[in-house]
Amino acid sequence: MRLFKLFIVSFFLVLSNYNSAQNRPPQNVRRVVVTSKYLVENGRRTSKSRAVKQDIKDSLDRIHTIIYRDFETQAIVRHIWHTFSGKQIVRTDEFADGKLFRFRIFTYNTDSLLAKQDVYMVKPGDTAFYVSLNYTYKDRNPIKIEAFNSKGKRAYKVRSTYDSHGTELVRKVKTYKNYIPVDSIINLTCTPTYDSLGRKVNEQISKTFADGSKFEREYKYEYNKKGLLSAIEEYAPDKRLILRKTLEYNSKGILKFISIYNSDEVLVDFYALRYELYPTADRIRNRIIEY
Repeated sequence: MRLFKLFIVSFFLVLSNYNSAQNRPPQNVRRVVVTSKYLVENGRRTSKSRAVKQDIKDSLDRIHTIIYRDFETQAIVRHIWHTFSGKQIVRTDEFADGKLFRFRIFTYNTDSLLAKQDVYMVKPGDTAFYVSLNYTYKDRNPIKIEAFNSKGKRAYKVRSTYDSHGTELVRKVKTYKNYIPVDSIINLTCTPTYDSLGRKVNEQISKTFADGSKFEREYKYEYNKKGLLSAIEEYAPDKRLILRKTLEYNSKGILKFISIYNSDEVLVDFYALRYELYPTADRIRNRIIEY
């Protein structure tokens, strides 16, 4: 218990120091979802665990901070800030090793759909506008995204088609000069299969990246009796199983455990999620484990 309290104290001290050092106003902390990774040896989960991710929510259940930690050192390797207006994210700041490397500003249309996204890239001593993305929708799916550079000239254009379930089937990107999407994908195809309840049970995905490399996978999905996703299997193009991920929930349908197995069905990774509630500002003494 003493060790756990020390972890809680260090967590909030780090959060406070990061906010202060990077000129962020203090954030309300109401709930924290802690994802812990367990050490796995010889296909078995050991008792050694450490936090690798923390999703921090305010009293409106908005995730305003996401922290990623190194398993061994517990150092923060990456973190993300979300700024809200109501329930909508209007700005996202992304940090690596404590340094801001990218931020994005969002505006929405009258249907509460993302209308515009301005992307800025940050280097030490320099902030550069990268692109402005403008979205066009059909049936609430973004079928066209036009990117413009700081001079108002087209940087790239994305066209997508979707099925009636909202799954993106085809994405084609036309690039201009040296601009590419942040995810580097210039071509994507997806062939999904659904069951009689409309749940996705299989999909074959192919991605081509700006550097010419390709990624091809097949995914199979399973569901439990409550209709919650319970397993994901990933296959190579030659139908060879790469990994199997299982998801376990509590009686209220809250995700609690994630197990990852290799192609030989040997456990290689195990994660547990803990849901914490902080009803008062005294977060050391008034911590409630909800799930």
